[in-house]
Formats: sequence, C-alpha cells, structure tokens
Amino acid sequence: MKKFKFLVKYGLKKRVFRKAFIIANIVIALLFVAIVNLPSIINMFSSGEDEITNVYVDVYNETTVGTISADLSDMLNEPFEGYDFYVLDDASDTLDVEGFWEDGEVDVALVVTGTVNQPVINIYTKYPEYNQMIMGQIELLMINYQIDDYQSPQFVTNLAPDYENPEEEQALSSLMSILVLPLFILITMATQFVGVDIIEEKSTKAIETIIASVPAKIHFLSKITASICFVLIQGALIIVYGGIAALIGNVGESMSAPVAGAGFDVHLLKYLGDLLPNWPLVLIIAMLFVIIGTLFYLVISALFASMAVTQEDYQQFQSPLMLMLLGGFYIGIFAPMAGGYGFMKAMAFVPIFTPMVAPVAYASGIMSLLEAIIALVVMIGFLIGSLYIVAPVYKVAILSYDQTKFMKRVKSYFKKGFAKNGKK
Repeated sequence: MKKFKFLVKYGLKKRVFRKAFIIANIVIALLFVAIVNLPSIINMFSSGEDEITNVYVDVYNETTVGTISADLSDMLNEPFEGYDFYVLDDASDTLDVEGFWEDGEVDVALVVTGTVNQPVINIYTKYPEYNQMIMGQIELLMINYQIDDYQSPQFVTNLAPDYENPEEEQALSSLMSILVLPLFILITMATQFVGVDIIEEKSTKAIETIIASVPAKIHFLSKITASICFVLIQGALIIVYGGIAALIGNVGESMSAPVAGAGFDVHLLKYLGDLLPNWPLVLIIAMLFVIIGTLFYLVISALFASMAVTQEDYQQFQSPLMLMLLGGFYIGIFAPMAGGYGFMKAMAFVPIFTPMVAPVAYASGIMSLLEAIIALVVMIGFLIGSLYIVAPVYKVAILSYDQTKFMKRVKSYFKKGFAKNGKK
C-alpha cells in the first residue's frame, strides 16, 4: 500500500508542478474568461452599424382612448436616447396579419380592442426584446388618460410563425461550448498525462526497476489513480476560472450603462443560470460522467502506452483514442445546432461518446434524469469490462519492447495476455 501511495504522489507531483501545467492553466483561464464574456467582448469591438436603432410601429386603435399614436410616440422616445420609435398614425383598416409579417418596413403592430376602461392590446412584433418596454409605456399612457373604472390592459403577444428566439439559440450554443470544451480539455489532458508518464518510464527502462519492486497491477492502478486526482484538481481549477469569469462579467455589467434593447451584453454563465435553474444537478451529473468517462479513456490510454516503445510509437497508438474523443466533442457541439436531437440521444448511450455527449444531452433537456442515470450505469459497466480485458494485457505489454506493426503487436499482446491469464 505504501508503494502504491508513493507512486501516486510521485506521478501527481511530476505533472502538477511542471511549468507546462502552469502555462496550460494560464491559457485555459484566459480562454474560459474570454468564452464566458464573449458577448461583452463582441459588443466592445462592434461598430454599432448592425444595431437596431429605428423601430416602426403601427397602431390599430379600435377604441376611443385619446390620441394613442402621438402620445405613445412621445413616451417611447423620451426615455431612450439613441433609439427612435416611429409610431405611425392610427390605422383605419384592420390589421392584415400575413401582410404584416411580410412587410419589411413595419416592425411592430399594436391592435387596441376591448372597452375603453379595459383595453385588450394585441402586440404583433418582429423584435420581442422591446415588448416589455412597450407594454410598460402603454400602461403608463392609459393611466395618464385617467379613465373611469380603469383596469390594466390585457396584453397578447404574437410572434412570427418562423420566429426563432436569438437569446435561446445563443444560450444553447453557449451551453455546448461551456460544457463540451472543459470536458474535452480535462479528458485530453488526463490521457496525455498517463500515456506520457508510462512511455517515459518505459523508454528510459525505468519501468523494469519499478515492476521489480511492485506488481504490474499496482503500477497500472497507481497511474490511473494519479490521473484521476489530476482530473479532479484540474476540474476544480476550471470551476474557479468560471467563478472568476462570472465575477469579471458582473463587474463589467455594473460599470456599463444599460441601453434599451440590449439583451446580450452580459456574461454567458448568467444566461445559462437563467436557462438551467437546476444547474447544480447538471453540474453533478456532468462531473460523474467526467470521472467515469475519464477512467475509461485512461484505461485505454494506459493500454496503448504499455504497448508503445517510444513517444513516436505512442502517438501512433493513441490516434484511435483521439478520434473517439473528437467524435464525442463534435457530436456534443454540432448535433444540437443541426437539430439532430435523436441522433445525439442515441450517441449518449454509446460508451465511447457518453462522457461528453450525455452531460450536454441532459443539460439541454434531450435526456431525462432517468435516461442519464441509465447511460451512466452503462458507462460504469463498460469501464469494468475494459478493466477486466486490459489488466492482463497491460501486464504482458509493459515489459515488452516489441516493435512490430501496430495491429500485429496488439493481436500478439492480447493473445499472450489472455493465454497467461487463462493458465492462472
């Protein structure tokens, strides 16, 4: 047990206290802060040419409430400097709804119906971000008319049939990048950690001294344990970076003056917090998948490293592993964008893609909690099976310096490993 602890501590210290680890974390921290505050950064360098500053409003007044058009125009434009609301004269005809959606000149149509003291206002809008502000100004306007037995207007919002909420799209896209990117970074760093560690010992022949002191099984488990500790440390640091990024975003938000119609000049974690009220559970589920999934990839990485002889040899061996990681990474990011929710849900149950796809699928609502638990159980079963298969092969390959072709070497090690294990 003492030798096992020594190997774990030695392997962990060798990676955590290196300059490469410090430099990598500085880069990750800067990258994370930049991604989280991406909307603010984009707005900072935006020329403002694409911003909507002119909003054209049609009013269809079917009641006898004052001169709504002129009064509403004054109220809308007075408090919002830089934004011009052009309210057209009261329309005499009824609203042509289909024509309105096709009309590129009018942005909002207000149809005022009902009684004078209890109006019903249908809002047809191409820019829903202005709705709350328009509703508030209309309500103030109605109060100023001092109508007897007045009741607050009843508002009915109507959006275009093909309208897609840009805020939800941005939040969903942010969700993919914020969840998938850290998962990919963690698993990639962990697999590199264990693979490079083993191949260094093997290429310098230090592995012979180590295996002479401890069984190959203990050596294998110590590498996996050290790598998992590394993942936990790196994961905790990423959470800290997220907190720092959110703090920077909050400070920047408090220092910038709010502008009407600006809805995205805040950090992405705030959007995700609003979009995912159950974010603590999502974080727990994601961490469980990271730990179990990383264990699986570490087992495969350790197997490939034990079969390799040099660093170049290991790079060739780990190519299939990196392809699996990239597959899960791209599915997690691009499947929701392409509307492939069914495909993403199916891939979440495939163990080689589960670690990165399942957390995103659960956070996006594609998978239920029960389905996420089932995927996690499948992943655990797959991990146990991989340990059972890899352990005897690792014991044979770790002291071998065979340099035959890739597939021939793999076949030979598996044959020897199971033949030796069967005799026992």
